[in-house]
Order: sequence, then C-alpha cells, then structure tokens
Amino acid sequence: MRLAKDLTPVQPPAHVWAAVQRRLKLTAPRPALFRMRSFALAASIVLVVAVAGLLYWHSLQSVRATVVATVSAKSGEHVWELEVFGKLDRLVAHAAKLPARPAGSDFELWALPKGRAPVSLGVLPAEGAATRTLTPIQSEALANSSQVAVSIEPRGGSPTGQPTGDIVFVAPLRTPS
Repeated sequence: MRLAKDLTPVQPPAHVWAAVQRRLKLTAPRPALFRMRSFALAASIVLVVAVAGLLYWHSLQSVRATVVATVSAKSGEHVWELEVFGKLDRLVAHAAKLPARPAGSDFELWALPKGRAPVSLGVLPAEGAATRTLTPIQSEALANSSQVAVSIEPRGGSPTGQPTGDIVFVAPLRTPS
C-alpha cells in the first residue's frame, strides 16, 4: 500500500471498461426484454385492481337496498319500513308502531303486479325486523309492481294464497335516494 499512495489515479479508456463487461458477461439486459417485463407487471397490476373493484361493486349491490317502501297509517305514523336487496331476492321488514289487529290474525304483505293477482311476500313482523329470501315468483311479482299492500289474515298468513281479509295499507315502491 505504501507504493500505491504516491501514484496518481488514472481513468482507463471507455473501450477497456466495455471489454471487461463483455468478458465478465455484465452487459445490461436488452431493452426489449425490460420493456416486456414492465408491461407484464403493469398489466398484472391493472388486472388485479379491476377484479378487486368488480368484486367490491358486486358486494355493494347486496348491501344497498334496491327498492324500498314505507307503510304508513292514515295518521302518518310509520308502521313498517320495507327494504328489498340485490336483484329483488331478499326482503327486510322493520316493524315500527303497529295498529291493533284482531286476535288470532297476522298482517301479510302482498306484491301488486300490474294486470295480475296479488302475490304474497309473507307475514310481516309484529315487532323488530324480519328478513326473508324471496322465491323467483315473488321476485318477478315485485319487479312488476309499483305498490305493495298489507292485509289482515288468519295467524300464519292466507290459507288460499290470495288476500282473504281486509286490505288495510297500500304503499308505493320506490328506489332509494
């Protein structure tokens, strides 16, 4: 090291460094291959983001109500809040302040499809909330309806599949804002 300390550094010519790189196989990767790898990485990232976004959007449809109705008494008090989710396949009914009903009876919800007979959507809860999965027939009837009705039926619902008691409420269906 004592001999090297008195020497002045000398930069080798550029062709020398190029020859060393060739002999040691230290040449840079080809630009085309580098661009191809960059493109593949970018495409993969875009694909993952797109799939994640699609799955997120699809999950939101089952979380947000697509159709709602508020069944109200003549006094304006809310009796039930109805929410239909997804592609009209899940109904949630929230009971509020219910009117008196005859002993041994239930309130039953009906879809009123245009030009067709009413289709039962099930017995409404007397308190709290009830969730039910709708059949394809119920979903189709709801899709063709602009209103729902509530009738008083024997306990457990109409025995005939059509309203047998008085229709006590009619409410319009609307899309939530």
